[in-house]
Amino acid sequence: MASANTRAKCSICNKGNTAYVCPGCSKGFCFQHLTEHRQILHNQLEEIINNHDQFQQMIIEQTQNPSNSSLIQQINQWETDSIHQIQQTAEECRKTLTNLTQKSINNIEKKFIELSQKLKESREDNEFNEIDLNHFQLKLTQITKEFNEPSNISIRQDSEEFIKKISVLSTSSVFWQIFYIKNSVYVQE
Repeated sequence: MASANTRAKCSICNKGNTAYVCPGCSKGFCFQHLTEHRQILHNQLEEIINNHDQFQQMIIEQTQNPSNSSLIQQINQWETDSIHQIQQTAEECRKTLTNLTQKSINNIEKKFIELSQKLKESREDNEFNEIDLNHFQLKLTQITKEFNEPSNISIRQDSEEFIKKISVLSTSSVFWQIFYIKNSVYVQE
């Protein structure tokens, strides 16, 4: 039969002089180690309070300046990258168009010089008739049209997305409930 005087042992020093059993961890402590245990608990509480205060400061800063959030910064970075991609593509297209336009103009100039030569010869030789005049007029019209509306150069926009579209999603039903409450009219009967 167990003795009624049996005392629980201190969980630190294993001495049978336990003065206190902690309700949180259910361990027994002597007076000396009880003080140490309470100091450890106090330090843990102070760390939690410190973390709490830091988090509270983050909330205050986010509330005062919502544009500093990392998600806003991601959107800003997407915008910057997209603009850069558009500007780079536009510059490449300008260069290509300039090169193609110059080649087209060079080709038109050759045709124009040939027509000019034939017109000059016809005038100098005084050898031309209605058929020649119609041919000269048709050739001049074709060259002019080719210059004003180059048929071999055009701008095409792809049907697929060039810039990846972004959107904001929330997995929190609380967000949608708050949004719904703020944007709805409630009639209580």
